[in-house]
Amino acid sequence: MRFLLAALLALSLLGCGASSPDERLNQAIEQLQSGIEERDRSAVMDLLHPEFIAQSQYDQDWADRTLRLMFLRNQRINVLVTQQRTEIDPGYEQRAESEARVTLTGAERLIPNSAGQYDIRLLWEDVDGRWLLRDINWQPVR
Repeated sequence: MRFLLAALLALSLLGCGASSPDERLNQAIEQLQSGIEERDRSAVMDLLHPEFIAQSQYDQDWADRTLRLMFLRNQRINVLVTQQRTEIDPGYEQRAESEARVTLTGAERLIPNSAGQYDIRLLWEDVDGRWLLRDINWQPVR
């Protein structure tokens, strides 16, 4: 569950540079970060593509339940991004891919009570001028 949040927040730290595809992608990433940091489930859900899929098996309903649970369990969520890359597909500018290595910590109060490091891959799709998160996959770093 926290893997989804790690991936989403990691992307929020990736920058591009609000009318070009890069600028719009950057805005979507910033909105995603704000939604997670403010624990605003509806803001995060608004950025998911209608055909969103996680780990090749989980849909938007799963994402919604996961966000609800994570926001209930964690008053604070912190993400440290140590590697990152975002690229808009040069052959199909309505698609973009982001990869990152993130360390995620969650805390009920001031002291983190959970932590993990993950490699994540996210696919974005530009739908009518809005970048939406279409696909996310992750694996723990060992």
